[in-house]
Amino acid sequence: MKHLVTVDSIDESSAALLLRTKDGEIPLGIFPLSILPIGVRSGDILSLTLEKDETETKAAEERIRILQELLKKKN
Repeated sequence: MKHLVTVDSIDESSAALLLRTKDGEIPLGIFPLSILPIGVRSGDILSLTLEKDETETKAAEERIRILQELLKKKN
């Protein structure tokens, strides 16, 4: 799913991003400049694509399962 994001402001190492919606813009968060495109400037519009990562989801579920089993053994 593709979304548009406005670069609201930039400081030395991070940028504040706003998620563009049909009703306006809402704060998305502060992101390190290192993960944004080189040369990004305040006012730029970025494309953000979100997709579910099944492999990472299953790996996280397995880590949680193992931790829960370890906790049960300690009790």
